[in-house]
Amino acid sequence: MKSVVDESNHADEIFAEQVKMLYTNSPIGLFFTLVIGAILILVQRTQIAPSVLFSWYCSLLLITILRALAARQFARTNPNFASMHRWHNIFLIGTACAGAVWGATAIFLFPADSMAHQLFVAFVLAGMSAGAVSVFSPRLEVCLAFLLPALLPLALNYLGHGSYLQVGMGLMTLLFLTGMLLSALNFHRSIRASLHLRFDKRELEAEVAQRRVAEEQLFIEKDRLQTTLSAIGEGVAMADVNGRIEYLNPAAEALCGYPFHEALNRPANEVFDILDIEENQRTGTAMEESIRTTDKITKRGVLYCKAIRHVIEEVATPLYDRHSKIVGAVSVIRDITEAQQMTERLAYAADHDALTGLPNRNLLKDRAKQAIARAQRKHENFALLFLDLDRFKAVNDDLGHAAGDALLVNVAKRLAECVREEDTIARLGGDEFVVLLNGPTQESHAMAVANKIRESVGKPYQLGDRSASVTVSIGFSLYPANGGDVETLLEHADHAMYRAKRHGRDQVYM
Repeated sequence: MKSVVDESNHADEIFAEQVKMLYTNSPIGLFFTLVIGAILILVQRTQIAPSVLFSWYCSLLLITILRALAARQFARTNPNFASMHRWHNIFLIGTACAGAVWGATAIFLFPADSMAHQLFVAFVLAGMSAGAVSVFSPRLEVCLAFLLPALLPLALNYLGHGSYLQVGMGLMTLLFLTGMLLSALNFHRSIRASLHLRFDKRELEAEVAQRRVAEEQLFIEKDRLQTTLSAIGEGVAMADVNGRIEYLNPAAEALCGYPFHEALNRPANEVFDILDIEENQRTGTAMEESIRTTDKITKRGVLYCKAIRHVIEEVATPLYDRHSKIVGAVSVIRDITEAQQMTERLAYAADHDALTGLPNRNLLKDRAKQAIARAQRKHENFALLFLDLDRFKAVNDDLGHAAGDALLVNVAKRLAECVREEDTIARLGGDEFVVLLNGPTQESHAMAVANKIRESVGKPYQLGDRSASVTVSIGFSLYPANGGDVETLLEHADHAMYRAKRHGRDQVYM
């Protein structure tokens, strides 16, 4: 009973909407009507008299133009409910006339002696009928007004010829007409049901409006929260219990490289593609781990955004509903890149010479200890070369400290060219350097490397517009022959270097 009342309440509105759909959908159909008509004339021109073809197409053209003008006027005037019945009747009459014109093809464009051309006419009428069902189904009477005059003449024409084949074609045409009518009925019912739902939805809007008042306050609170989160300099992200992103503030968007609308509902580990700092392997987010363990999680990692490397610290906390059931997690993400870089710079400065960038005494001792451990494990030996530049003070006094510093930098470069990558070059301070030759090293090999260094360092240096020359005295020690610890090896090499200086400088002694 309620559905009957609802239908009565919406009858005028549904009717008006159906008429609008008819006029809205008609322009493209009218265009294809003329195109298909032209193709039909082109195909039938060898079987039908030109005057008949011309008369038929003129009729089709006239009806189509009148229907197009009606559709244009309807779109311009946007008629009200009161005039919809008149516009409906105009459309119905135009459609019936169009159906009659197309039905005339089964009489006047239907050659008796060419089965192929007969079949083409039937094919065209079938296609036009199928298209008409999709366009005219908002109103059943409009479908009938086109389908009956379009297909009945074809069926009657076939049935009137008497042969079994043509009688069969006539019966098939009637079956096709029945199928088209049933399809139109189904489409019509779907459209009416859709329109009913649309208007029923409108009736619910009043009730929804009442709820909006209550919800408005919630939205205000939400906006305040979002404004606060947007103003925070640290990234804030929220994920649901499945680990899919529910919220990103602008700082989080800048870190991950995704705008919020693109990140929404995507997995957190896809939006935040975090790498482990040490192993450089992909690792999950703290959010996901917090959801999984229900614990507060703090993690550090590397995040790349637009080829920029960010070192981040993520602190994730699980979120619960009022029933204490976990519903997701929220993460605060801090970009600690600058702090990390500062820490790395301080760590580097603690182990490297500020002028040359070479390892200093601390790092040298650490690597020498590693070399001792490796040599003990593999029963190998290695060499330690102690270098001191000869007459370096004269360069400082004559050319200035800037030139002296430049010379030291050049010496460091020449030393690097004389040894392998796995060897260590260190500057102890002033004009003193130490070279650690890793791996199995015999006395002859150490002597050869030392002489190579001596020859390279002894070549002139171009320092601006001035040139300078220095030589180097080198002493070396072998592990374990000259000592079993770092200090002993350094002391032995230092003594050997001083012997080289006492014997005229620019010498190598063990």
